[in-house]
Amino acid sequence: MRLWMTILMLATLLPLAALLAWTWPALAARWRQAGRAARAGLVGLWLLGGGWLVCCPHDDSFTGLDNMTYRHLAQAFLDGRGFHDPDAVLAEAPPELRENFLLHRGPVGRPTRDRVFQLSGWQSVEAQPFFMPVLSLAAAGIAPALAPERFVPLVGALWLALVLVSGFCAGGGRGLATTAALVLATAWPAWFLRGYYAEGVGAALVAGVVATATVRPVKDGIALVAGFALGLAVSYHPTLVVLAIPVGLGLMLERKDWKSAAAMAAGGLAGIFPAWAMTRWVCQPYGDWTRWRTLKQILFSAPEHQAVGFALAILLAASLPALWAGFREPVRAWLRRVDGRATPWGWLASCLLPGAVIILLPGPAGEILRKGASTTWDGIGWPCAGLALAGAGAVLAKGRPIRERFWLMALCWGALFFLFIKGTEIPVGLWSQRRFLPVALAGVTLLSAPLAAGMAGISRQGRAMLALALAIGAGGANLVRWPAAYAGMNERGAAGWVRAVAERIGTDRLVVFDYYAHSIPYAAGLKHRVLGLGEGGARDHWPEVAHWLGGLAASQEVWVATSWSPTTLEEGLKLEPVHAATGKFPSVKAKNFFPAEGGYRTVENAFSRLVPLGEVETSGQIKALDGSPIGLRGPWGQIRDGATWSRQGSGIIGPVPPPGGSVAWEARCGWRPPTPDWASQELRIAPPWGGEPLRLEVAEGTQAVRGVLHRPAEDGPRAGTGIYTLSVKRPYDPASQGLRGYSADLGVLVRQIIIRIEPDGGSVPQ
Repeated sequence: MRLWMTILMLATLLPLAALLAWTWPALAARWRQAGRAARAGLVGLWLLGGGWLVCCPHDDSFTGLDNMTYRHLAQAFLDGRGFHDPDAVLAEAPPELRENFLLHRGPVGRPTRDRVFQLSGWQSVEAQPFFMPVLSLAAAGIAPALAPERFVPLVGALWLALVLVSGFCAGGGRGLATTAALVLATAWPAWFLRGYYAEGVGAALVAGVVATATVRPVKDGIALVAGFALGLAVSYHPTLVVLAIPVGLGLMLERKDWKSAAAMAAGGLAGIFPAWAMTRWVCQPYGDWTRWRTLKQILFSAPEHQAVGFALAILLAASLPALWAGFREPVRAWLRRVDGRATPWGWLASCLLPGAVIILLPGPAGEILRKGASTTWDGIGWPCAGLALAGAGAVLAKGRPIRERFWLMALCWGALFFLFIKGTEIPVGLWSQRRFLPVALAGVTLLSAPLAAGMAGISRQGRAMLALALAIGAGGANLVRWPAAYAGMNERGAAGWVRAVAERIGTDRLVVFDYYAHSIPYAAGLKHRVLGLGEGGARDHWPEVAHWLGGLAASQEVWVATSWSPTTLEEGLKLEPVHAATGKFPSVKAKNFFPAEGGYRTVENAFSRLVPLGEVETSGQIKALDGSPIGLRGPWGQIRDGATWSRQGSGIIGPVPPPGGSVAWEARCGWRPPTPDWASQELRIAPPWGGEPLRLEVAEGTQAVRGVLHRPAEDGPRAGTGIYTLSVKRPYDPASQGLRGYSADLGVLVRQIIIRIEPDGGSVPQ
């Protein structure tokens, strides 16, 4: 595994470094012409920007999304887990209980216990990576020299160097300032190049080739490197094929050079090979596209897959004839004539046409495109858009290479593909804008040199200074308004906090989290015996899980970790507190992209050891109804404002007094009258031994209600714990008030329940 880590790490970094080295002759020539301030600016901007990326990566550990998955997969590889190692921790659970420790119980989605490895079945322990592992392997390859989370920022720093060199060579000091404004005009580079985003690495590879071509012709040996970078971008994320093919096609047809074109094609095939090999032999997250029968099923399984297939078919259909005809001199001469007539208005029309498609396309596809465009616009805004339009105008001006106009047109049409994919997703904040990241990085790179050259070409000093001031103002507008999206380090400190908690947990004991998301950071590497109670229906199966854990606790140490208030009793078990950990990590909150504001993510875990009651005296039950299923039985309603609605038959585990003894039963609860004449609710508590229930009046508002339950002296032997069942005299159905999403048999809102054996009750016989 270490070999593959090193190979993929070098295969990513070395091509970018080689592309940067290829620009040296042009850079050296411009360096000699530039003033001292411009030279210092080039070095200073790269050190500042690249240093910021590398030194301030995100610590996404609890985000619960794709970027977190790639991060934990890299750590799992470093911990020694292989591609197909069985899940030894899940194997400890009985097969009939395993679904309860997956993200979702079947058949929802793909079966996974840790969001990092996918299982072959809902009760299986055979595993493969959940996503294509190219990014995770490459990131792990820089350890121990650098932490894996610094890999993407390192790639970003190399991309930034190429873009700054491109702007500097094209326009000197003015060009450098303009390029910096483009890079800062939107937060896509600053945010996504500091996290685990496969699209970011792939886009940096494509954009690096574009930047190099603006400085020095891509031919001879560097054509092989450029082709490899374009192919490897697709290995990082298949959506990059939409940009990689047009970039490669533009370079191959730029000059009549079969040798360079063949080298670029060979390099591209070599770069794509990891994607083919890993799909064939390592994992198939969305199916094995290397086999025709499966590929046909994939293409019709989801709108995103259909979009990829449609885009690829168009690109291949256009590329093959273009390559055949592009090396014929009459065709090349005809293309030059067409370009001369089409510049700039014909090219402009072809670039604006995708906007008309977004606005006018009917049906579901049009709605998806408009939704994607709307959410993406939140990360752009008018100042950034104005700067981008100025750059596009510079690209379309006469005198720029035809390949740049072709690339701009391809980028505009390719944006439809990325907007479509974006439109199929629910906007959930900054991370979901990663879909448009390839367009953002490629766009910044493509526009930098033409805009820099245009800025440098303004002859009058006053106009030049005004244009430069406008460019810098437009580039800095979003940064000034929403600095959190640029400077925020998501979940900063979470990785170190997780390592400290993992050390406290140890590797010997079984630990079960009652909140799935908080178990993920410890689960993938298999070093720690950690399971998390899954989302959705798994909570209804907590009684079976608790019964299994109780049996294990008789022969080994078992911990339960809660992300809510600790509970003191489970069926036949006492929960003995052993450790508590709280982490408060900075996070950036945004509905789509902008506005983005700083906030915090708080993670609270309380660890308790399960102790069979045969080893200790029965303790009282203290249970906060704030979200944890531990200690609860039967149906419970929704959580509202830190309290849970009781339902008919809601149960809670509590201590059972000895025959003739009593328990004090107390609940902090409340009632919200749905109608003026329904001022109170009668809460009934049936004890485990049967008989008359305790009746308590719950008035409007929040209050504590108390009562005593007596166990008959003649009652037979019972366990030390039992189920106290709640009901009400008159159940409440919110649907009668026009409220949806609630159960039809609600009782009262319960915040806390305390059940204690009365002092004169003695101890429970064991």
